[in-house]
Order: sequence, then structure tokens, then C-alpha cells
Amino acid sequence: MSLGMRIRTLRKALGLTQQALADRTEVSRIYIQALESNRRMPSMKLLTRLAEALSVEVQDLVKTVSSAPSGRLQLEEVLQVSPEVEVWYRSKKLKPRELKFVQSLIDAAISRWEEEDRTDGGV
Repeated sequence: MSLGMRIRTLRKALGLTQQALADRTEVSRIYIQALESNRRMPSMKLLTRLAEALSVEVQDLVKTVSSAPSGRLQLEEVLQVSPEVEVWYRSKKLKPRELKFVQSLIDAAISRWEEEDRTDGGV
């Protein structure tokens, strides 16, 4: 997932408009739009403000596709698989306990797949 898609996904998960994120990060809405469409790359200073405004760590924003994201970002990426799942997820207001449960399911699945990869690789 690209940086722009991560920003967009997290922004929408928080129910923020592009303008609201722009206000929180002290840039224009047009600049947020350019970031989300990958036409611009933010400075480290702006990355820090974006991460703070989106309630994630900077490294969660800049991780490559091959590395496993953590926390809410991982849940958001998994739930972007199909429009039906996204609609269902967006309509739910998960309590922290429920979010933790969903995260544990994702972690268990990822651990199982990694174990299978290690086992298959040794054959």
C-alpha cells in the first residue's frame, strides 16, 4: 500500500475530511489531496504532523508493502480487501475490546501464514 493510500485510509477511518486533516497538519487541502494521490511526498516534519494527526507512528506511514504494518493500520489494510467489508466495517463502532479481539485474529492468521511459509520453505 502506498503512502498516499495509507494517509487516505487512516484519514477516512478517523472520519476526517481532507480539509480537517489539512487543518490539523497546517497545510492546504490541495496538498493533502496531492499526498493521497502520490503526486507529492511529505517532508519528515510533515510526516511527523501527519502521524500525530492520524494517531499512528511515523514508521506505520512509511513502511513498505513487504513489511507487516502494525496496530490500526494493519486492520485498516486488511479491511480494504473488498467494498462490502469496508462498508460493514465503516458502519460499526468497535469498542476497544472488540478492536483488540479483531487484531488478535489478524495476528493469529499472520503468525500461522508465516509458520506455513517457514515450513514450506524447508521442504
